[in-house]
Amino acid sequence: MRTTVDISNATLRELRQQAQSSGVPFKQVLEETLQRGLASAAQPKPRSRFRVTPFRVGIRTEFLGRSLNQVSDDLEAEDHLTPQ
Repeated sequence: MRTTVDISNATLRELRQQAQSSGVPFKQVLEETLQRGLASAAQPKPRSRFRVTPFRVGIRTEFLGRSLNQVSDDLEAEDHLTPQ
């Protein structure tokens, strides 16, 4: 199948040099290069492990084991009870 593609001059130069140095037709070098690129893009990249470093935040003992919404509500209510 024929198609028209715009590629940079540097890429075109590199492909032509590769074709000339290997003695392989330009069309074949281009096709193989595209296939290698597509194959590498199709392979999932290995994920690095995500590490979480816990640290103490100083939560009061009466808030332990409660959801953040409950703690937020309690703190808000406590704030309204303290005289300004």
